[in-house]
Amino acid sequence: MPRTPKTPLLILLLATLLGGGAAWAQPTADKETQNTAARAVSLLSFVAVDYPEAVSDDGDGMRDRSLYRQLQGNVEVAASLLEKLPEKPGRNQLQRTLQDLAAEIESRAPPAQVRQRANAAADRFAALYQLPRSPAEPLPSAQEARALYQDRCRNCHGENGDAPQAERKLTDPARMANLSLYDFYNVLEPTRNDAHNRDIDGDLSSRERWALAVMVAGFAAPEMAPSARRAQEYPALVGLPGMAVLRPVELPDEARDALMWWRAHPQETAHLQHPLARAAGLLYLGQAAYRGGDSASAYHQLMLGLREGYAQARPQLAERNPALTAQLDQQWQELRQSILDRAPSNEIIEQFQRLQANVVRAREQLQPTSGSAIYAWAVFFLVIALGVGGLLWYRLRRPRGKTGTS
Repeated sequence: MPRTPKTPLLILLLATLLGGGAAWAQPTADKETQNTAARAVSLLSFVAVDYPEAVSDDGDGMRDRSLYRQLQGNVEVAASLLEKLPEKPGRNQLQRTLQDLAAEIESRAPPAQVRQRANAAADRFAALYQLPRSPAEPLPSAQEARALYQDRCRNCHGENGDAPQAERKLTDPARMANLSLYDFYNVLEPTRNDAHNRDIDGDLSSRERWALAVMVAGFAAPEMAPSARRAQEYPALVGLPGMAVLRPVELPDEARDALMWWRAHPQETAHLQHPLARAAGLLYLGQAAYRGGDSASAYHQLMLGLREGYAQARPQLAERNPALTAQLDQQWQELRQSILDRAPSNEIIEQFQRLQANVVRAREQLQPTSGSAIYAWAVFFLVIALGVGGLLWYRLRRPRGKTGTS
C-alpha cells in the first residue's frame, strides 16, 4: 500500500492551532470570554464524538433520536454562546460554519462529514478566542492522577474506565480517538462542561486536570509502544502542543495509534524529541503566553527552551555552524533581557519570531531527514503565520488617530 503523505498532518496541526490565522491578530481574551468559548468547544467536540451513535453510517437511519436532539441542542447552544462573545475578525465565518453544521445534522449527513465540520468549528472557537489548549509545563504522568481517579471517578467510570454504560465507558478506542487531550481536560472544568459538578472537579488544579486527561487517554491506548521511527516520521506528535491538541481520528492509521500511546505515556517521549524541536515548541508556547498577557510564563518557557532544548544541541551546532550558534546565543540573551526590561510588545514578538526562525534553521542543519524537514517547514509556516498575526495585532493595539468627524 502507498504510504500516507506526512504533510497533511502538519497542515492539520497548523490549522488546529491557528484556526484560519485570525486568532493571533486579536487583543487578549479575558477569563470569562475564554470560559465561554471553551464551553462551546466542549459542546462541539461531543457533537463530533456522539453523532455516529445517533445516526447510521449512511444517514438514512436513526439510532438514537434522543441523542440526536441533544446534539442539535449542542450546536444551538454553541451558536448562542458565540452571540455573547466579543466581535472579532473571523466571527462571521464561524457563525456560517455553525449554520452549516446545523444543516448537516438536520439532513443527517454522514458521520465523517459532521465530525470534520464540528471539529473545525471547535478549533475556530479556540483560535479566535485564544484558548490555551496546551499546558505550560510538560504533561504529567498518569500516575499522578491515580489516587484522584480512584477517589472521584471510579464510581461512575469503573476501575479502569470499563463502566457498563456506553456513555461512561472510557475504553473504546474508536470513541476515544475522536477526542484530544485538551478535550478530556475541558470536560473536567465545571464552568465549561455539564458532565461533572463542582463537588467532583471544581477544586482541581490545572496540573491535576492534565494528569487525569493523560490517565483517561490511557484506558483506550494500544498496549504496545510505537517504534522510534514513528517519532521521526511524525515529530509533531511527541511534543507540545501537538500531543495536546491533535485528535487521533484525524491522522493516518499509524500516526493515530502512535499518538494514542504517546499521549498516555508522555514521560516516554522526551528522548524521542530532538532538542531543537523541543526548543521550537517551547518558544511557541512562550510566545502564546506573552500574547495572552502572561510575561512571567513567557519568560519561563523561553528559559526552559534554552536549558532543555537549545543547550543540549548547542555543542553539535557549534561544530556545524559557529556563526549561527553565536547568533542564537545573542538572540536568546536579548529576548530574555527584553522581557525582563518590559520592552515594547511588538519588539518582543519580533524577537520571538526571529529566534524561532533560527531554531528552525539549526534544526534543519543538524538533522536533515525527511521527517525533520517536514517539521521545519511546519514551524516555518507557523512563524510566518504568527508574524503576520503579530503585525495585525500590533496595528489593532495602536491608538487610532483622530478624524475630523465626531
